[in-house]
Amino acid sequence: MKVYTSDPPSPERIKVGVAEYAVATGNATLATSGLGSCVGVAIADTDAGVAGLAHAMLPSGEGRVTGEAATDGGDVDADSPGKYVDTAISDLVDAMVEHGADRSRIKARLAGGSAMFEFSSADGGVGKRNIVAAEAALAERYISIVAADTGGDYGRSLTLDVETGSLSVRRAHGDTEVI
Repeated sequence: MKVYTSDPPSPERIKVGVAEYAVATGNATLATSGLGSCVGVAIADTDAGVAGLAHAMLPSGEGRVTGEAATDGGDVDADSPGKYVDTAISDLVDAMVEHGADRSRIKARLAGGSAMFEFSSADGGVGKRNIVAAEAALAERYISIVAADTGGDYGRSLTLDVETGSLSVRRAHGDTEVI
């Protein structure tokens, strides 16, 4: 996890990579790119001036290899909870609360979860499963989703304004929308 604080008047742009999440305060923006079937989860408590952004690849970390077992040739998933929608949201909310957010005021915006490949599966593919997992993890924490730009068959890049909680979604085909 990355945690950043910034003081106005110099805005800070913080890059969130694949399988990462970050929390920021102050006059900052959080940005990620290359969302295809991955889901971007942007959450903010604008009253506290705290926001977070996750770029999660897979719906659930259940059954993943963690701890010492992971160092013996397994995936080192203990070091990348941002890889999974469920753990990314859980850890992101906890980190925001540690930095002054109030759980009851946190609002979410979702983007991504595209069907990037032409084949289809009965469950809608990993993109759809990521969206469903994000909705469930947020509902479990009583966090409202106030806007979403999900699905489709195109990639997205995101920029989250920490102060306002607004999420700018730039689609691969050129459109940009603020949600």
